[in-house]
Amino acid sequence: METVVIALGGNALLNKGEEPTFGVQSRNAAKAASALAPLLAQNKRFLITHGNGPQVGEELLRNKYALGHVPSLPMHILNAETQALIGSIFETALLEEFRKIGVSKRVSTVVTHVLVDKDDPGFKRPTKPVGPFYTKTQLERELKKEGFEYAKFGSEYRRVVASPKPLEILELEAIKQISQESIVICCGGGGIPILKGIGFHSGRAVIDKDLTSALLANSVGASGLLILTNVDSINDPKTGKPIRKATAKELRRRLEEFEEGTMRPKVEACIDFVGGKKERIAKVGNLFKVKEKQGKDFGTTIVA
Repeated sequence: METVVIALGGNALLNKGEEPTFGVQSRNAAKAASALAPLLAQNKRFLITHGNGPQVGEELLRNKYALGHVPSLPMHILNAETQALIGSIFETALLEEFRKIGVSKRVSTVVTHVLVDKDDPGFKRPTKPVGPFYTKTQLERELKKEGFEYAKFGSEYRRVVASPKPLEILELEAIKQISQESIVICCGGGGIPILKGIGFHSGRAVIDKDLTSALLANSVGASGLLILTNVDSINDPKTGKPIRKATAKELRRRLEEFEEGTMRPKVEACIDFVGGKKERIAKVGNLFKVKEKQGKDFGTTIVA
C-alpha cells in the first residue's frame, strides 16, 4: 500500500497573535482535521508529523514564571509533554471529523525519540525558533528577565534554540507496525533528541520537524511527503514569486538562498526525501487549501 507522510506546521494549532489556550488550539485542530479528512480517507497509509515550536516556547515561559513554586523541567521533557498534548488534540479532532463524514479509520499517537549527534554543529549555533514573536521593546524587556539566544524574523524577534540533524527514529519499528492498521501521529516537534554515543541521554534542543519528517518518509519507503504550513507555496528568494515546480537538484544548488530556520529546512527536507528517485514526490503548500486543491496546482511540487 502507498505510504504518505504529512508534516503539519505550527499553524495547524496556533497562528501568530493567537492566545495559546487549549480552546483556541482545539478549535484550530478541528479546522485542520476538516481540511485533512478527505485526503486521509483515501486508501493509503498515512503518517502525520507536526511542529511544536509555539507550544515548547509557552512551556519554557511556564517554567520561568513558576520557578520558586515548582521545579523546572528540562527542554527534552517539554518536547515530550507537547508531543503528547498535540497528539491528543489532533487524534481526537480527526476521530471526531471521521465520525461526522462516516469514515472508519483509527488514529494512534506515538511519543517519539530521535537520535542526534552530540557533536552536531547545531548545538553551537542555535537557529530553531520557539515561542512567541517579540517586538524590539518586548525583546529587550524579556532579555532583562532572562538571557537567551534570539533571531530576527521580518520586523520581529523570536527565541532560538539548538537544532541538530536527526539520524535515527528509535520507535520506527513500532510506528511501522501500528501504521498497518492506523493513521499514526508521530515524531512531534521533530522528536525528543537523544545524544548518540553516550547512552540514552537527551540534549537541550528542538529537532526540525521537517527534517525528521523526511527521515521518517525515507525510513518507511513513502512515495510522498506533504509539508503543510501557512504559505501557499515556496517562493523564489530572489523574485518573491511562487515556485510551482522544481527539481531536487535545482533546489539543492539554491538551498542557502532560503531563510534559515523557517523555509530552508522545508526545502532541505524535500531534497532529502526526493533525491534522485523519480517515483517520489514532495509538496509544500497551505494546510487549509489542501482540501480544495489536491491536484497539480496545489503548492510547490518537488520532483527528481
